[in-house]
This record gives sequence, structure tokens and C-alpha cells, in this order.
Amino acid sequence: MARSLLLVSCLFLLAPAARAAEPPPPAREVLPAAVDPVSYELSLVPDAQALLFQGRVRIVVEVHEPVREVFLNAAGLTIEGASADGDRPAQITVDTPLQRIGLRFAEALAAGRHEIAIAYHGTIGRTTQGFFAMDYEAGGEKARTLATNFEPSNARNLLPCWDEPGRKATFNLTVEAPLDRMAVSNMPVAEVTPVSATRQKVRFATTPRMSTYLLFLAIGDFERIHKVVDGVDVGVITQRGATARGAYALEEAGSLLHFYNDYFGVAYPLPKLDLVAAPGDIWGGAMENWGAILYSQGTLLIDPAGATESDRQLVFEVVAHEMAHQWFGDLVTMAWWDDLWLNEGFASWMQTTAADALHPDWKTGVRALRTFERGRRDDALPSTHPVVQPVYTAAQAEEAFDAITYNKGAAVITMLAAHVGEGPFREGIRHYMREHAFGNTVDADLWGAVEKAAGRPILAIERDFTRQVGVPVVFAVRTPHGVHLSQGRFADDPRTLAGAPPFHWRTPLEIATPGGAVRSIVLEDPVDVELDLPILVNAGQNGYVRVLYDNPLMAALTGRFASLAPRDQLGLLNDAYALGTAEGVASMDNLLQLLDAVPVAGSPDVWLRVCAILEDLDARYGALPGRAAFREHYRAPLARVVQRLSSTDAGPSGAILLETATRLLGRLGDPSTLAWARRVQQGEESAPLPRQQVALEIVAIHADAATFDALFAKSQATKDLLERQRILRALAGVADPALARRMLEFAIGADAPAGMTAVLVVTVAWGHPDLAWKVVAPRAAAGGLPMETGERNQLAGVIASQSADPARIAELEDYVSRNVPADARRPFEGYKAMIRRNMRFRSSVLPQVDQWVAAPRVPSMRAT
Repeated sequence: MARSLLLVSCLFLLAPAARAAEPPPPAREVLPAAVDPVSYELSLVPDAQALLFQGRVRIVVEVHEPVREVFLNAAGLTIEGASADGDRPAQITVDTPLQRIGLRFAEALAAGRHEIAIAYHGTIGRTTQGFFAMDYEAGGEKARTLATNFEPSNARNLLPCWDEPGRKATFNLTVEAPLDRMAVSNMPVAEVTPVSATRQKVRFATTPRMSTYLLFLAIGDFERIHKVVDGVDVGVITQRGATARGAYALEEAGSLLHFYNDYFGVAYPLPKLDLVAAPGDIWGGAMENWGAILYSQGTLLIDPAGATESDRQLVFEVVAHEMAHQWFGDLVTMAWWDDLWLNEGFASWMQTTAADALHPDWKTGVRALRTFERGRRDDALPSTHPVVQPVYTAAQAEEAFDAITYNKGAAVITMLAAHVGEGPFREGIRHYMREHAFGNTVDADLWGAVEKAAGRPILAIERDFTRQVGVPVVFAVRTPHGVHLSQGRFADDPRTLAGAPPFHWRTPLEIATPGGAVRSIVLEDPVDVELDLPILVNAGQNGYVRVLYDNPLMAALTGRFASLAPRDQLGLLNDAYALGTAEGVASMDNLLQLLDAVPVAGSPDVWLRVCAILEDLDARYGALPGRAAFREHYRAPLARVVQRLSSTDAGPSGAILLETATRLLGRLGDPSTLAWARRVQQGEESAPLPRQQVALEIVAIHADAATFDALFAKSQATKDLLERQRILRALAGVADPALARRMLEFAIGADAPAGMTAVLVVTVAWGHPDLAWKVVAPRAAAGGLPMETGERNQLAGVIASQSADPARIAELEDYVSRNVPADARRPFEGYKAMIRRNMRFRSSVLPQVDQWVAAPRVPSMRAT
């Protein structure tokens, strides 16, 4: 290690500095509690060509105490008139900053039920939030789909409403649509009435009580395939002619519905469940509207002949996540956005649980450890926040959809479920679902049910990990009889902990000797554990911690690495990478020794993590001179992995590894892999369609101008929307800076496919961050990108965070001061920290890698 463990411990255990008294927290931007909605009867007349719509809504409300003014959320709507109880006109006021309207009556509305009627009109947007249009080509002609995407607070763009998760009501929706188009909503169609020779009025059945952000409407040139599962009509809805690509998702959705009905102990309560493919990418990738889930087409549809194993598992993962929300989020909803993790953390955890149950050969639970790493990484930055965080405004609610909520949330749930045991954990969830169906909750409702079912305390542990920030680090020091364990807080830069509040965790851990005894503890205070060496802390990797071993313990584990379970191999790799790249914590030698200890015939899941680490390191080099030697050093073991997998049936994980390792070999410039990819791309060598996709990506990375032009022309000529997306995403990885600039200009221009701007820009920025910043940031600041303000600003931060140029910090700070509201700036502290991290890679991390690669005594990774 670069420093002694004692010194590192002192860095992590810095005493908190005195803190000035903080002002009281602001009040939530919520509507007054005196009036609640009971039901909405909504009628819409959209004009898809003019991108306008007319709306009328009749809202039955419960008035709890007499009021003269009723407040509702509304954004971008023009209110034409409003009244109560049919004959009491309202004076209308508009508060644009708060996105609300006031309806003031001459006399107070008495306590009890009333009906409020509002006539209004609004615009249909071109971003993929709110009520929006998506354009695409079908059969050589332009086509347009209308759809909604409301989470967290965009239902107010469609209708005046109580746009808060805790203000549930029923919805009865009627929409006018062309006769040759299908209208889809949360519930089945109840009645269709002709309006003219070309138009029809579609009325949907009334929904159960639900939150406004779950309301859904889509109108398009759709087709539907379906099957009945457990009495529910399950369907996949695609653009006309694409239903064959929805067959896989339909099959998996049927299996998932049956699994979830059993797991949750509460049957899915709606008569139908549609999975709707958007003709492009939508914000967030998918949205769990109750009974009508909307997906980016690439996360729902696959080519049966050309899909890779990665494609199939991605579709399952996203379908499983969104279907889990039909219970966690839709049936039982968090009372406010503070507890968003009740939705997202659990859906992320359930997608892995469902995969392990329905496809155990995928070993998804092992690969989930990589997903958890994203949460740990962001939790070690100064921009971190508690899993249960205070949310006051709509802008802050949008911020909450991040790696802490999703990935740390899922990791903490994994730890707690392992701690109490599978049976009690599941019984607690079932009780929670039965008790709170159609209602709203806070997280203590769930964990109280789990604690009761388990018969052991868990609420205190849950609060330790959800109410305070940070990743615990366990210091493991060898003693004459075993190991001494103590606990601190890990940070990517330990100096950022100065002035931090005190921390305290009760951390469930498994302590084991490889292949020997296992001891379960809850680490709170320092403890000595007497076990034979070598000792593995956090065996099974269920604990939400980093583990920093002293030199003797680390050396012993490295020597036994090949005999450890894949989960523990992954845990050691993850911790060694995080600790070795943090400021002054550990040497990169720990990681590099582990990389060389991975057997070529080892677990595909471990090798997938190795590939991710190598790809990350390669990207950090940029134009640094050590890149060529680094690439040469690691090409040989990767080539052996590819050769082994090409000659055997290694199962689903092996298939994904073959794709990944081949792609990485091509990125690292392996001559034989490049030659193979070019032969396949030019049709000189046959390959299965999934391998053709890998070849395309390799050729695109190394494209010259002629190759780039040919592939780009192919992307524009194809009528296959998925193929167009695949080609464009491949081209966004091009290494040549001049071609990368062309890709950026296309991505932010008018011709980019619907919803693809962000993904294309981020892909280019991964290899060309400074170029992307110079091209895209000015356009983002001017509002010239096809996305909402919050998404534009987030995109600017993500681009900047890929840079290692210190000038980018000041430029990002200037961008934030000019464009980002004060209550939405916290993530940008993380983006700046990532720039400093990238600078540290250049100054100290990569030189350690260079020394390792150059040392003649260092062998390549094991051949066996």
C-alpha cells in the first residue's frame, strides 16, 4: 500500500469541524391540505399536426374546511374558464414560478363534496416529458406518435390537478383521436363513438385510485399482441409492423406477472397490462404508468434473429423493473418524494430477484454487484445525499432519480434482506402490500412490517444506512489470533470529510475463512474476531461497505483469489479499484495483482468486471503516451479469453462476455480482431447477427472518413428504427476527433431521432469530453437542445465530469451560476469532484499502472 493503514484510518476518521447553526429547512412546495381530489373526468382533443390540445376536466373534490380559493397545479396551460357546482364561476389567478393556479369564488365552498369544472388548452411538446410528440419514419413516410411521461411532476402539463403522489384519485379519460390510430391508456377501452368520417371518441374505463404521475395516454399507428395470464390481458404495443420484435418481452412479461402475483401475495389489480414501445428513446428509458408502461423501443423490442444475449437480458431487466413498480409505486405509493427509494430501490432489487428466480443460469444476482458499485461511487462524492432525503421542490424531485436512490437503495435492501433471511423478508413485504394497497406510505411502514415478520430489530440498521450519507469502510488489521475490525467513512477524496457530521453504522457482515467457518456480526464498535487466516471480511458481499485490508491480509487473499467464490472475487476487485483510485488511500498494485490473478477460465461474471475496469482505465489515458503499452499488456489475456469462449458453450454469461471481450479487444486495437471486424462488416466473412453487431461497433470506433460516411448513410437509409439506433450509437464511439465533432453536430441537430440527443452526446463525450463540452455546452445554455431544462443542465454536468482539464471546473461553475436554479445545484458538486478525480488519474493513478505494465517481472493474467 502507498500509505500505512493507520494513517489512512486517521484520514477517514477526521473529527468533524464545528458547524455554524443552519437555518430551518424550507417548506415543501405543496398545495394546501384543505381540499383533496376524489375523481377526475378528463376530456382531451389533441391536434397532432398543430401540436395543440383542448381540454376539459371535471374534478370531484372533498373540501375539509370552508375555503374561498382552491389551488391546483398547472404548467403551460391556458385556463379559459372555471366554475364550481355548475353555477359558481371562479376568478382565475396564475402563479407561473410555483406552477399552480388559484380559483377564487365569491362565496366560500362549504365542507363536503363539490365538483370543479375547468376548460383550458395547451401545447404538445417535442421533448419526452409531459405530453409530447415523437416523429419517426414508417414505410418511407413521416409518422407521429403522441404520448405522456409524467414522473415526477409533469401531469400538470396535461391537466390542472393535485400533482402530488399522496393526492390519489380515480381518473375517467376520454380522448378524440383519428379513426386509423390506436389510443392507449391505463385502463381498457370502455366505449368508442364515431365523431366524423375520420375521427372517433375513445372513452376508457375508470382507474383505481392512483397518483397523477401514473396517468398515461398514447395515440399512434400501433399494433398489439397479447396473452391472458392469471386472468389479466397482458399486451405489447408497437408501431405497426414491429410486433414480432415484441414477442420476447410479451413472453417474459407473462412469466413476471405470475411470479410477482405470488411473491407479493397480492394479485395485480387491473384488468390489463400493456407494455408500450415508443418510436425512439424517452426520458428515463421507461415509465411505470399503471397498466400501460411506456418504454424506449430499445429496452422493449428485440430482433429475434439478431439480438445478442445482452439485448435479451437488458429487455428482461427493464421489463422486470417497471412491472415491479406496478406493486411498489403504483399499488402502494410513497407519500412524498422523500421516500422515492420505496419505488426505485425496490424495483431495482426486484429486477434482480425476479431474474434469479426465472433465469437462474444468468446469475444476475452476482452481476448486480457491479450495479451496486455505481451507488457506492456516487456515495463517496461530496454531492451525495441520504437515501431518504428532504425534497421541497419539483426541481429537487427530478434530482432524486439518481444512483443513490436506485443503486444504493437496492444495495441496502440486499443487505437487509440477507440479514433477516429470505422467508421473513418476503412475509414482511406481503403484509406491507396487503395493509397499504391503494394507499401511500413512508419507509418505516415497510421496515416495521419486515421487523415484525423477522422478529429481530432492523429499523435501526435501516435508518443508519438511509438517513445518513456515505459508504462505511471497514479496516481489517491482522492480530496474533485473527483480525481487528474497525469502521470509518470512505470518501473518494478523504479531505472532503472535514466538517462532515458524525457518522455511525450498525453494519451486518459475514466474516469467513475461504472454504471454512463463517461468523455473522453486526459491526458497530471495534471488535477482534478470532478466525484462522486468511480472513475474508464481508463474505458474500451483501454488506454495504468497503473493506481495506492491511498488507498481510491482502497478500493472503490475493494468493487464494482463484479459489474464492465469484461474488467475493468481484468484491475484492471492486474495493481494490475504489480504494486504489481514491486520494492517498491505497496503492493500485492491489488491484493490478488481482487482475493478474484472474484465471482465463474463471467466472464470466468476474471477467465482465475486469473488462469494465480495463475499458475505464483505457478511456482515462486519452492521448497519454502510456496508453499503447497498457493496451498491449492486456490484449494478450483478453485474446485468450475470447479464444476459449469461441470454442465452447459457456452459457448466457459466457455469451455476454464473448461480446464484451471481443468489443474491448477491438477498442484496444488488437490487429486480428480489427481485421475480423472489417471482414464481417464488408461481407467478406459470415458471422451470426449478434456477432455482426459487435463487428459494427469495432469498425465504427476505428472508422476513417469514408467508413464513417458509409455507415452514417446506412443509418439514414434504413427503415428499421432499431437498426438506425444501433448504427448511430456505434458511430458515437468513433475515435477520430473530426468525425466525433460531426457526430455531435448531428446529435444536437434537428435530424437526430426522437429522444436520442442525450445518449449520443454522452457516448461521444466518453471519448472526447473536452470537444463535447465546447460544442454542446453553449447550445445547452441557450436552451437549444430538444430536452427539458433540468435534463439539459444534467447533460452539461455529465459531459464536464468526463474531462481531466482543470479549466473545466471554473467553466462548469460559471455554467451553473447562469443556468441552474439554486435548489438544483447539488449534483454539480459531484461533477466537479469527478473532474478532480480524472485529474488524479492522470497525475498519480495511471503512472502506477505504467510502472506495473513496464516491470519485466510482472506476468500477464493467468492462462489457466
